[in-house]
Amino acid sequence: MALNLAFLNRSYPSLETFKVDQTKIEAFSAAIGDDNEYIKQGFASPTFLISIQMSAMEVALFDPELGLDYSKVVHGEQSFEYKKPVKAGVELSFVSTIEDIKSKVGNDFITIRSDVTDSLGNEVATLKATLIARGTDK
Repeated sequence: MALNLAFLNRSYPSLETFKVDQTKIEAFSAAIGDDNEYIKQGFASPTFLISIQMSAMEVALFDPELGLDYSKVVHGEQSFEYKKPVKAGVELSFVSTIEDIKSKVGNDFITIRSDVTDSLGNEVATLKATLIARGTDK
C-alpha cells in the first residue's frame, strides 16, 4: 500500500521535551564505543540525537492515516547538521516534518526532517532520516 501523499510537508511537534543528562550521554557513548574526552565534559556524541529523534518522529510515523506498515520498515539513511553542540543539562524539542514520500521498486520511502531547538528557542540541529517500508506493493 502506498503512503498517503497528503502527509507531504506535514509537521508534528514532539509530544514532550527531552532533557539531556550525563547518564544518557554516557550510556549512548558506551553503546557505540565512543570514549572520547568530550563525553566526560558533558558533550554528546555526534550521533546522540538519533536516540531521541526516533521517539519524536513516532507522532508522524504512527498516524494511521499515513498508511505506514512499521513492521516492514528499515532505516535507510541519516544525516545530522548541528548549529551548536548538545551538552548535558539542555532540554530539547523536536518538530518533525515529512519532507518526502515516494515509491520505488515496490518499496515506500519516507524522509522526515527533525528541527531541534533548546528551551530558549535556539536552533540546535537539523536531522534527516529516510525510512524504507519494504514490499509495500504486495
